[in-house]
Amino acid sequence: MLNTWVAGNPGAMRSYAEQVRAYGTGTEQVATGQHQARKEAAGEWEGSASDAFQNWAAGQGKDGDGLAALFPAVARAIDCWSDEIDTVKSRMEQAKQVARDGELTVLADAIQPPAPFTQQAAGRPTGPMSTADSAAHADAVAGFDAAKALHAKKEAAFAEAHATVQQARGMERAAHENLVRALDGSRANLEGIPHAAEWAKAGAQPTSPAGAALAEAATVVENRAAEASRGMFEGALKQGPAAVSACWSSLSASQKADLVDRYPQLVGRADGVPTLVRHDANVRLLTSQRAALEAKYRAVQNGINSIKPGDGMSAEKQRLESQAEEIRQALEGLDKVEKKIQQPDHYLLGIDATASGGRGQAIIAHGNPDTAQNVMTTVPGTYSDLGDVVDYVNSSDRVMQRAHAMAPGQSFASITYAGYESPPTLIDASFEKYAEQGSKGLSQFQEGLRASHQLDQPSNNTVIGHSYGSTEVGYAARDHGLHANNIVFIGSPGVGVDHASELGVPPDHVWSGTSGMDIIDYATPSPNPADYGPGDSNEPPMPWDGPSNPGGDHDDHWFGMNPSDPGFGGRELPTNAWGWHGDYWSYDESLNGMARVVANQGQQPAPNNQG
Repeated sequence: MLNTWVAGNPGAMRSYAEQVRAYGTGTEQVATGQHQARKEAAGEWEGSASDAFQNWAAGQGKDGDGLAALFPAVARAIDCWSDEIDTVKSRMEQAKQVARDGELTVLADAIQPPAPFTQQAAGRPTGPMSTADSAAHADAVAGFDAAKALHAKKEAAFAEAHATVQQARGMERAAHENLVRALDGSRANLEGIPHAAEWAKAGAQPTSPAGAALAEAATVVENRAAEASRGMFEGALKQGPAAVSACWSSLSASQKADLVDRYPQLVGRADGVPTLVRHDANVRLLTSQRAALEAKYRAVQNGINSIKPGDGMSAEKQRLESQAEEIRQALEGLDKVEKKIQQPDHYLLGIDATASGGRGQAIIAHGNPDTAQNVMTTVPGTYSDLGDVVDYVNSSDRVMQRAHAMAPGQSFASITYAGYESPPTLIDASFEKYAEQGSKGLSQFQEGLRASHQLDQPSNNTVIGHSYGSTEVGYAARDHGLHANNIVFIGSPGVGVDHASELGVPPDHVWSGTSGMDIIDYATPSPNPADYGPGDSNEPPMPWDGPSNPGGDHDDHWFGMNPSDPGFGGRELPTNAWGWHGDYWSYDESLNGMARVVANQGQQPAPNNQG
C-alpha cells in the first residue's frame, strides 16, 4: 500500500508567519525608540549617570535590532516550508492520478498495489472441437491476454506512483528538517542576545506593553516547533493509522523525541507509530500512572484513618475502603505488567490504569509486530483487565511457540489486546454495548499494525477472540474491517453475524471451535423467540453428540449464530471434547489448531491429536 497523506497545513502556517512579522515590526519600533531616547539624552545630560544610561540604552537598542531581525527570518522559513509542503501535496495528488489512470484502487490517501496475477492460460485443445468449442477457446485466450495486459498496466502504474511518492516523501522530510533547523537557529540567536533577560524582565512589567509583547514573542518562537509537531500529529490522529504513520515518518528525529518526551499519552496509543516508539512512551506513562495512583491511595487511606469510631460515617468509610481496594488492585496489575515487559522482546503498546471503571486496560506484545512475518492478536473476554492480561500473554505464548515449531524459518509476534472495556460481570456480558463501543478501537489497532509494518511483504495477521472477546472481534470485522488475514473464534457467544461471509475475509479464513464441556453453549441461548421453531435446534450439543447441532438449521446464541455451527460457513477449529471454557490453551487439539492458522498453515488438514 502507498500512503499519500501529507502532514501539515500550509495555509495555517502562512497565517502564523504573518503574526511573526507583526512581532518583528513591533520590536523594530521599540528598538528605534531606544536609539532615539539615547540620542536625545546625549545632548542634554552629562555625568556618570548619563554615561550609564547611554551604555544601557545602546545595549537595549542593539538587542532590539537583533530581535527585530530574528522575526522576519522565522517568517521566511515558515513561508518556505509552506511552499515546499504545497509541492509535496501536489506530487501526492499526481501519484494518485497515475494510479487511477492505471486502474489501481485508490481509497482516500491509500493506493492499493495490484494483486498477484494468478489467472491460468487457456489450455491448448488436444482433440477436434465444435464451432462453439472453438469460439469458447478463443474467448478464453482473449480473456487471458486482456487480463495479463491489464495486470501489466497496473504494475507499471504502481511502480510510477511508488517512485513519485518516494520522491515526495524525501521533499517532505527535507522541508520539516529545514524548518526545525531555522527555528532552532532563531532560538540560539535569541539566547545569544546579551540583554535578552532584560527584555524578559520588561515583559513582566504591566507598564511596558511593548516589552510584554516581546517576551511573549520570544516564548512563542522557542515553543513553536513543539506546538507545530503536536498540532500535525493530532491532526493525523483524527484521520487514522495511515495518516499517523505518514506524519511520523515525516518528522525529524528531534521532533519525534520531543513528542515522546512532552506528550507520551498521545504517542503511546497512536496506532501507526512504530512499536519501539509506542513502548517507550507507554513505559513513561506507566511510571507516571503508578505515581498518581500511589498518591491517590495515600490520600484515600488518610481519609479512612481520619474517620474515628462513633463519627457516624460508616457509609463514607465503606466507600473509601472500596476505592482503596480498587486502587490497590490497579497497582498490583501495573506491577504484573511492568514485570512482564521487562522480559526480553516484550513491548507495551497501550496502558491506562484508570480505564474500564478503574479495572485498567493494557496491550502487550511478545515479539515486534513491525518486523514479524506472522502476527497474532488475542482478544480476551469478560473480566479481562490489568489483573489478568499477563495470564493471557502467557497463554498466547503457548500458541506462538507451537506456531514457531511448525514454521521454524518464520518470525512471529503475539499481541494480547486487553485494550477495550470488557464486561465486568456475566450479566453485563449479555449486552452488546461493550463490543459496539470497543470495535472501532480494535479495528484501528489492527490497521495500525499494517501501517507500521516494516517488511516488504505484508505479515500474515490472525485475530483470535475468546468468549466475549470473540464478540468484540466479530463486531469490529463486521462494522469497521479487521485488517487481518484470518479470524479465529473460541468459546463464542456469537459474533454479530449469521454467516462467515459477513466478516470481510474469505469464509475459508474463518475458524471457530467450542469445546464439548464449554458452558458458553449452555449459558448463551438466543434471547429472540423468532429463533426457535420447527427445524431449529438450539439445544446445546454434548461431547457424545458429535459436531455442533448436526440435525438443526440454526444454533443461535446471544449475538447471532454460533460460529462453531457448520451452518455458519466457516471452518472447524479442533477442540477437546471434554474441555471447559478456559481450557483452549491447555489441550493439543485447540493449541495446534490455532498455531496452524497463525503459522499460515491453516489449509492443511488437522491431525487427530488427543490431549
